[in-house]
Amino acid sequence: MKSPSPIEAFKSFIESNKLESQKLILMVSGGVDSMVLLDIAAQVIDKSKLAVFHLNHNARAEAKADQIFVQNICTKYKIQFYTETLSTNFQASERNWRNERIRLSQLAAADFAATRILTAHHATDLVETMIHRLTKGAGAGGLSPFDISTKPFWEISKSELVDFANENGIEWQEDCTNLNTKFERNLIRAEVLPALRSITPNLEAVFVREAKTFAELQNFLEMQLQTQLSEAFKKHSLDLSKFRETHPALQSEFLRTIALKTPSQSEIEDCLKWLLGNPEGNSKKSIGGTEVKLKENQLRW
Repeated sequence: MKSPSPIEAFKSFIESNKLESQKLILMVSGGVDSMVLLDIAAQVIDKSKLAVFHLNHNARAEAKADQIFVQNICTKYKIQFYTETLSTNFQASERNWRNERIRLSQLAAADFAATRILTAHHATDLVETMIHRLTKGAGAGGLSPFDISTKPFWEISKSELVDFANENGIEWQEDCTNLNTKFERNLIRAEVLPALRSITPNLEAVFVREAKTFAELQNFLEMQLQTQLSEAFKKHSLDLSKFRETHPALQSEFLRTIALKTPSQSEIEDCLKWLLGNPEGNSKKSIGGTEVKLKENQLRW
């Protein structure tokens, strides 16, 4: 089946989420994906209900030019523009940048009274995310689609967005840091995806399908976990013998659920080995930032 065009996907997203009359913030870096998002949104949505947030990472010489580029487009469209610039002392990492983008865009959304923040994440991003999480042992939940309620293009490939931009005369900025393979995501994009495409040319379509399957599986695991261990979650306490009687898939999911942040597979295996072996009383382990204690045959966290 032929995938919808970016503009068809955006219109369908807006309609299915009932966002026609809502105020929206667009995350726009100046790259091709977000510039397509901005161009289409400006055609489909009342511009008075749109605002753009741009984060200047201040990590390369062209960063200021990117900011001015996006600001000029917003001025042309008469769309409200928000921007923040990170300090040169900011600890640069993919995770830190992402967390700061989220925090600052939420402040902009609050000021604009926006009901939702939209990003231009696409199906190729989904492939990269799933592969990256797979290498970290994220489980079914980590292989589910990212939050699609904010991503109109999640079933559209990067190449389709580039084609749309070229066909419609949409200008964009190139970010040279996307070529830096010291960042894991960039390494996956540069070396892993081309190899996989030689095996599966329609890579995005396959991963989108699989992500939906994993989402269904994750939903089932969560339902089973709540059915079998609902009292434990309320009390933050679980009888060790009951834990041992639980299906192995639910044991792992239980540990992921109580963890403050997604634990690695080695953390899960280490914790399971401890709990399913013969742990001594009053012992404890840490998993994903959560301290799990064992006292009088009771698991507490």
